[in-house]
Amino acid sequence: MKLTWRRQRIRTRHRFATSQGGVDEKETIVVQVEHDGRAGWGEVVPSALYGQTLESSEAALGAMQGRLGDDPFALEAIVQRWLATHDHQRAALAGVEAALYDWCGKRLGAPLWRLLGLDRPRVRTTFTIGVSDPASVRAKVEEALAAGFDALKVKVGVEHDEQTLTVIREVFDGPLFLDANGAWRPVEAVDRVQALARFRPTLIEQPVAQDDWQCTAELRKLGVAPIFADESCQRPADVLRLRGFVDGVNIKLTKCGGVRQALRMIALARELGLKVMLGCFVSSGLAIAPALAIASLADHADLDGALLLADDPFEGIERAGAVLSLGDRPGLGVRPRAGT
Repeated sequence: MKLTWRRQRIRTRHRFATSQGGVDEKETIVVQVEHDGRAGWGEVVPSALYGQTLESSEAALGAMQGRLGDDPFALEAIVQRWLATHDHQRAALAGVEAALYDWCGKRLGAPLWRLLGLDRPRVRTTFTIGVSDPASVRAKVEEALAAGFDALKVKVGVEHDEQTLTVIREVFDGPLFLDANGAWRPVEAVDRVQALARFRPTLIEQPVAQDDWQCTAELRKLGVAPIFADESCQRPADVLRLRGFVDGVNIKLTKCGGVRQALRMIALARELGLKVMLGCFVSSGLAIAPALAIASLADHADLDGALLLADDPFEGIERAGAVLSLGDRPGLGVRPRAGT
């Protein structure tokens, strides 16, 4: 198998910011696996939160080049070899694994969701409102509601959280998913969560830093909203240690290493009585497609990463209001948009 890659630049429709910083544009990596005259595609979306950069991802891809073997269907062996040598570069693994799944689906003439024995993806996604000034927040919310979204994920963890949520509640009475991205210190987290109770959050995600996950047990006892872990839950083993401390976990393919690792985490979460959210980073539809393929297994979908873009360079994901779906196109179900 031949592995190649290139960088792709994507721009957001509006500046997208969290408590940890913001972006107007970013680069991801499009990977291609070629074998037997057929090509599969995937996207690498590195995150500094997990020690990943474009350069470290490309170095990892270079190490994998020439070592994939000659059988694209040998996915488990390929994934385990990678984890044994490049565990810290799981974003790169997720991109390559997606390309292999895309190749296998095209070879067999079946979409990934069917290969995995799952229902056709048709799930409601939240739409994310990033950190911004009140006027911009109101404009973004009104734009999202006009587009048919009926559940919002709001980035919190800054000084004007209550002002932001007051503005939102003036025009929106539906589900609010609050995401602090680990912004609160354990000593202040209880007061912060209690202060946000009047806005009736559906859930609160990653209230404290990823290493402070044990204090989330106290936040659960407040009864304000279910507490979900994101940055604190990167691998299957993390699901096990979080039992009793959180109500649910946010699983992202680029964080855990792809579809196969995500399926393991979902199975563990179910056995432990934890709820599951499937999440994403800002990316093109190429990175969203494999997560969407398994989204029927989740309780919540936060798969709006490509919807935040000014222009998505990939097409194939269908949207009707808040509902995202995939059709019967083989593999991941997406392809480069004409002219990109």
